[in-house]
Amino acid sequence: MLYFIAQLLDCPPTPVPDVDAFIDVAGAVVLFENVMKIVKSHARISIIAVYKNEVPVSLAQIMSKELHIQGASGYTHEDISKVVDHLKNNKSNIANIVTQVYKQDDIQEAFKVAIEAKGAIKVVVDLS
Repeated sequence: MLYFIAQLLDCPPTPVPDVDAFIDVAGAVVLFENVMKIVKSHARISIIAVYKNEVPVSLAQIMSKELHIQGASGYTHEDISKVVDHLKNNKSNIANIVTQVYKQDDIQEAFKVAIEAKGAIKVVVDLS
């Protein structure tokens, strides 16, 4: 149906990756906007990132695609204290946390690597 509508509008269809869930840990408006452009019907979006600014959201798109969007605030004072202690006392080598960086054109490969989790700690998709 997407392709048919795109033909009527004389524009190419936007490819929709076969991804059931997106987890937003970045808090980047452009990332959320891009996810909303490519998200498939019935997908889940979990937001655990902290946004500093308002993010425009199309309620019509959420309704028509039957999306499930959930926020979470899962960090306690104790969690944050532990992180500060790890960073302050060099208990964690944070340079090794990001293990792969992919361009936006390679997003399917990025998801594949993240899902397989073979040597991947944090897979990043560079949207610039």
